[in-house]
Amino acid sequence: MWNFLQSFAALRQPAAPLPSPVTITGIRFPADGSRSHLLSLTTTSHGVNDGPDSPWGHVPDLRGFWKTAQAWAWRDFETFRLENQPLPGCNGLFVVFFSFDLESLPENNNFPEAVFGRRRAFAGDAFVVKLKGDEIGSDLGEDGWAAWDDVPEDVLSLPVMRI
Repeated sequence: MWNFLQSFAALRQPAAPLPSPVTITGIRFPADGSRSHLLSLTTTSHGVNDGPDSPWGHVPDLRGFWKTAQAWAWRDFETFRLENQPLPGCNGLFVVFFSFDLESLPENNNFPEAVFGRRRAFAGDAFVVKLKGDEIGSDLGEDGWAAWDDVPEDVLSLPVMRI
């Protein structure tokens, strides 16, 4: 009987440690229509296990921009790939993070149409960051969590990023 009970304890694996925060360069597309710009963003694990981005373990901490807990809880993301760009260093796998909390945040139509081939609207500021790797699945580091990369400094000069 004791061996049977010990077998259950052996099946429990210790929880993987949370990823350490990293600071990366991303793009902010302000909801107020002002010019998009590069900025430093630090990742967080806060609330990520409950979000759509949980497999990444840590994501850019946008709570300071969105201001409300609901805006953070109602975040989402969409990935896109830039290929064959005139500046080859700007190719890669990117993620736009946004909220859909229109109860707390203003509507944002300040995002380049060419990225998704259609006009997009978000709630509050939208943010674009870059993942290392070229495919979902190759975007994880040795620790099993997302491996974020800096957005290239000249990415906003690309035609695809015109608003």
